[in-house]
Amino acid sequence: MSFSEKLIAELMDAELQKTCCRKSMLFGLFFGAQPENENIIRADFRSYAIALRAAEILKRQFSASPEITEVRRAGRCFYSVSAVTRALCVFLKKADREEGTLAELVGFRCPECAHAFLRGVFVSSGTVTDPQKGYHLEFVLQSEARSHLLGALLEKEVGVAKSVLRGSRIGLYYKKNMMIADILYYLGGTQSGFDFANMCIEHDIRNGENRATNCVAKNISRAVDAAVKHISAIETLASTGKLSRLGDEIEYTARLRLENPSMSLSELALIHEPPISKSGLNRRLARIIAEAEDIEKCDGMSRDLK
Repeated sequence: MSFSEKLIAELMDAELQKTCCRKSMLFGLFFGAQPENENIIRADFRSYAIALRAAEILKRQFSASPEITEVRRAGRCFYSVSAVTRALCVFLKKADREEGTLAELVGFRCPECAHAFLRGVFVSSGTVTDPQKGYHLEFVLQSEARSHLLGALLEKEVGVAKSVLRGSRIGLYYKKNMMIADILYYLGGTQSGFDFANMCIEHDIRNGENRATNCVAKNISRAVDAAVKHISAIETLASTGKLSRLGDEIEYTARLRLENPSMSLSELALIHEPPISKSGLNRRLARIIAEAEDIEKCDGMSRDLK
C-alpha cells in the first residue's frame, strides 16, 4: 500500500460525531462531481471503499438511496455513486457561480467543519507523494470557480497553495515538507502526518550525508591534485639544480612534501620542525611552483628558437 493509500484509509476511518461535520465531509467528497440535472448528482471515486463511505454518509444525511456502479475509462476502474439529492446539486451550481464562500455554501457550524470538508475533498480529489521520493500534495479541481473557492479556504485554514493547469482541470498544490505535514494533521491523518515528518527527517539526513560525502571526495581530489603539482614542480627544480639555491627553508619543505605525498597541507605544516602555519607553507609551495613554471617557460622558448 502506497503512502497516499495509507493516508486515505486513515482519513476514511476517522469518526465524525457531529451532524454538521458529516454534512461538510459529504459536500467535500462530492466537490468534484457534476450534477446531471437539478436533482441527480453523480461522482466517480477511485476505490470502492471511498464510494461506499460517500454512499453511507449520503444515505444517513439526506435519506437518499444512492447507487454504486463500476465504470472503466482509459483502462482504469472507477466507482460511480449517483443519487437524487437536490441539496448537493444546488451547492455545486452555486459553487460554480462563486455565490459566497465555502463556509457559507456548505454551512459550517463548528470549527471542525472546515477540517471535515477538506478531508472529503482530499479523499476524493487529492494526492500526496511518498516523502521518500519527494514532497508534493495536491487537490485537483474541475473548474476555475471551484479552485478559487477551495484556494480561499486553504489559505485561511492551512496556507496559500500554488496552482497549475492539469489539462482541463486545475491543481492546487504544496511542496514544502513541513507545510504538507501540517496539512495531514489538519485533515485528521495524525499517524500519517507523524510518519511523513519522520520520513522527511530521514530523507534530509540522507541528503546531508550524501552532500558531506561528496564534499569530502572533492576535498580529497583537490588535495591529490595539489600534491601531484607540488611533487612535479619539486622534481623539476631538483633536476636542474635550482632547488638547492632557493634556501634551506624551501628545500626542507620540498623534502617533506616528497616524503609525505598523501598528507594534507595542515598535516604537512605541523610536521615541520619547528611547525609553521598553513599560510606559511602555502607561500613556500607557491614559490616552488612559480620557480618550476619559470624553468618550463624558458625551456619552451629555447625549443621555439631552435
